Amino acid sequence: MSKQPANPRIAAHLLVDFDFFAVEAIEGDLHQGWKALHAGPEIFYTPRNGGHWVFTRAADIGAAWLDHDRFSNKGVAMSREEREMQLYPGEADPPQHGPYRALLQPFFSQKAVHILEDRMRTLTRSLIDELIERGGCDFQADVSRRMPIYIFLAMMELPLAHAAALLPAADWLTRDSDPESFLRAMQTMMGYLQERIAERRAAPGNDFISRLLAAEVDSRRLSELEVLSLTANVMFGGLDTVVASMGFFMNFLARHGGHRQQLLREPGLIPDAVEELLRRHGISNFGRMVARDFEFQGLPLRAGDLVLLPAALYNLDERKFADPMTVDFHRPVKHHMGFGTGIHRCLGAQLARLELRVLLQEWLPRIPEFWIADPEAVIVKSGRINGVKALPLRWKH
Repeated sequence: MSKQPANPRIAAHLLVDFDFFAVEAIEGDLHQGWKALHAGPEIFYTPRNGGHWVFTRAADIGAAWLDHDRFSNKGVAMSREEREMQLYPGEADPPQHGPYRALLQPFFSQKAVHILEDRMRTLTRSLIDELIERGGCDFQADVSRRMPIYIFLAMMELPLAHAAALLPAADWLTRDSDPESFLRAMQTMMGYLQERIAERRAAPGNDFISRLLAAEVDSRRLSELEVLSLTANVMFGGLDTVVASMGFFMNFLARHGGHRQQLLREPGLIPDAVEELLRRHGISNFGRMVARDFEFQGLPLRAGDLVLLPAALYNLDERKFADPMTVDFHRPVKHHMGFGTGIHRCLGAQLARLELRVLLQEWLPRIPEFWIADPEAVIVKSGRINGVKALPLRWKH
């Protein structure tokens, strides 16, 4: 990652040696590690990962998400590395952003997501049923890494067997600080998509890629690069965030029998539980690039500076949520930063919510009592996406 020159105007107490790829869990809870940052400066600068600002409070994080004039989405991946292609609409700012987002919107409408639900439930039941007699599993390897990629491939009308080739690259993309790993992951996934686009161009249908190949923006057909960019944005947005959320959900429920029993007694609470667990276990650590020199909260931000906006710190801010570390399925304030906000709010939020609801609705009746097999073997990791690398579960069978 290229480095931004040091800013001589930053006060010494605002210089903090912090690496967002290396947040340490406290008592096995990665989000406790993030929460510890609330004890320090509300905004600070770290020399790590090329040097960048970190906003720690909900008010500032929310303001940056909504201020696309001064905080550009070009910095969403927290990288200054030059790439041939930007990901649309995720890395685009207005006015470029709107037309590209509008092209994708129909694929994530309530109707489109509902059409996927039966397939989603069938896939989820199949994954769970093949595990029951084993009495345990590595949840991440056996369920959470498989279910979302299967849903993505089903949405794209692509073979489920392709999942194995995509998952390692998704992991490199979000939780590896090495710029070479990041670029290698991008190349792997782009290469896969380029092959699929070429296939659909030769034999078009009514699927996602074929419809993009026939789509127009600004009264012209999309270029090959634009189709690749839009398809990649959808893939990157769906592969790892839901994987991570599933892991954190099940890690929590395995350790908190009272909450698990509450959902077994009141399955109608599951939609509210999904929102609360998304709040408590913020996933994305996306960024922005400062578009021009200006002062923010009295601090000297310069054009080209990167700013980290951790969802976990927004969601765990006691100024926004009372008693934020406590999971309360009846919490009255449900708006969180799990899917962002404003014009860049996650397009796939409805799909992600449905996947998470389906997981709990299908798992809990089949495996109502489960626990962590070995707490020392649970691996959580921070990065562009907070995630669970390994989650060994056990149950009676």
